[in-house]
Amino acid sequence: MLAEMLARSGHKILGEQPPDGAKYWAARFWDRDLAERDPLLGEHYRAQKADLAQVIEKYARDADRVIEFACGTGEFTGMMARLSLAKEIVALDISAQGLEKTRARVGHPGLRTVLGDFWEDHDLGTADVVMCVDAIHHIGDPRRVMERMKSFVRPGGVFIGNLWTVDNFHEFQRQRYGALWHLGRSAMFLGSAMVIKASGGRLRSGSYRTRLMRTSEIEPLLRSVFGEVLHVCADRYFVSFACRVEG
Repeated sequence: MLAEMLARSGHKILGEQPPDGAKYWAARFWDRDLAERDPLLGEHYRAQKADLAQVIEKYARDADRVIEFACGTGEFTGMMARLSLAKEIVALDISAQGLEKTRARVGHPGLRTVLGDFWEDHDLGTADVVMCVDAIHHIGDPRRVMERMKSFVRPGGVFIGNLWTVDNFHEFQRQRYGALWHLGRSAMFLGSAMVIKASGGRLRSGSYRTRLMRTSEIEPLLRSVFGEVLHVCADRYFVSFACRVEG
């Protein structure tokens, strides 16, 4: 279809140029609660959340310290607080609005919120568990993002996260927003890609803030970055996972 063709053309133009959604996400927050209530797609979000709850119970219950990147409004921060024995949970996000909602949602005595960009140095230290849900694909190239996240995991510790996938992305967007809206966004994305390419990457656009992968590419990437993959669960639109960093 036309939207797919526009998107493919845009990605071909961009090549390895990583997405940059920092400015876009700093001005808003990801409302997963609303997404979970979507009449067509909510069941997929809820199923993935249930899977991640099981992952946290199995691999993060005994964690002493947790770092969560791109915590959004704190839905998974709260889940970690309920299901683990962590004494300290550090939650970072670029959205001040998101962090305000996280603090209101999560009543954990060891919660510390940090406002800032993932790529900047915030002196966070390391943790037994590092988590990033619904955001790796927005932060930059997934390999580079996960390699950096790995550096925050203590030896023997666990990384928990997920990725949205490209396999059925256009179907997902049409169901969520409608065919005409998705076509318009795809055209805007192609235009943004042309501007980014022409400027040598100096000009950025909020239209290019996601780097999606195919489901079949994700587990090999996880193994190449972390070595030991503990859990992979593929939904039609997402893949959730847990990996261990060698001790």
